[in-house]
Amino acid sequence: MINKSKNLRSYLAALLLMAGCSLAEAHDFTVTIDGQKLYFNITDAKKLTAELTYNGSIAEKRPCLLKGRVEVPAQVKHDEKLYSVNAVGAKAFSQADQLQAVILPAGIATIGDFAFEGCTSLESIVLPPNKVKMGQGIFFRCSQIKSVTLGADWTEVNLAMFQWSNSLTNIYLPAKVEKIHNVKKLARLASIDVDANNTRFTAHRGMLYSRDGKTLYACPRAYKGSVIVKEGTETITAGALIDCHGVTSLDLPASLKQMSFRETSRMKQLEAINMRAAKPIVTAYSEKGKPLFLLQVASQETVLNVAKEAKKNYKNVIEAETGEYAESSESKAVAYTVKQSQLMQPANINGVKIFE
Repeated sequence: MINKSKNLRSYLAALLLMAGCSLAEAHDFTVTIDGQKLYFNITDAKKLTAELTYNGSIAEKRPCLLKGRVEVPAQVKHDEKLYSVNAVGAKAFSQADQLQAVILPAGIATIGDFAFEGCTSLESIVLPPNKVKMGQGIFFRCSQIKSVTLGADWTEVNLAMFQWSNSLTNIYLPAKVEKIHNVKKLARLASIDVDANNTRFTAHRGMLYSRDGKTLYACPRAYKGSVIVKEGTETITAGALIDCHGVTSLDLPASLKQMSFRETSRMKQLEAINMRAAKPIVTAYSEKGKPLFLLQVASQETVLNVAKEAKKNYKNVIEAETGEYAESSESKAVAYTVKQSQLMQPANINGVKIFE
């Protein structure tokens, strides 16, 4: 009797183990597209929807053998039923180190965490035209991405998802984008383009502006050479220029009214700043909230060029002593300690008849 009970328990345990292994399998069916096998999970049997997933199980994920160019279908057939592909599951393409290009169809509503993790040869990605919920680390360790097509209906873009790329030098913003985050996360980004029909943004010389051209939002980090801020610009948002280490000259228009003193603080290659305004603008505030004009520079060789008739005025008002300065007059504004050696000095101000 004892032996029979023991055998029964062993048999039931084996059945449970087999059932557990079966449930742990990541996919419900496979489809072969252009000679490559894709794995799918049924997400809703009634609505006939499925998500792209990986081969194997949670405990034993098998190598992803996808390579070259993969175009994910909008619909797939299984057991004589047609399923709409509405998601890319977590780790679906993970470690596909021979994958070079992926095109995702309309209808994809979510892309799961680390979906393309470790796709070290991935160069091109076409994202769905519709809005998509993005997971974490989608393109983690995807260092070769150099071509990105964002969705035509996207209204918001967080560029942090591409921060691991060493090859993404340009980004194109579609017409409906109203918000963009983390431009500065892309270390190799050199230029930004914007659809001509976008009502929120425009681009000029590869930099991102408000549609009316009055506000400069971002200069890409890898921008090199001369930065010429367009005439009509009134505000340079805090941080718009600060990480552009390759800038050698900065030309600021007469229309400029607002800029932080810190914008030039990390430009070690900066040789000259042209300020076309007839009068110095407010760039900082003292501890007591007094408005000031000063410029923090990374090199003592940097010169400030102003109109000849404005030279005396600039020299008289420029703040050039060690102190604590804030970017705004708000009580909660952070005060930065700036040494005299980091401040533009009156002796470095030149008066010019004509700006080059």
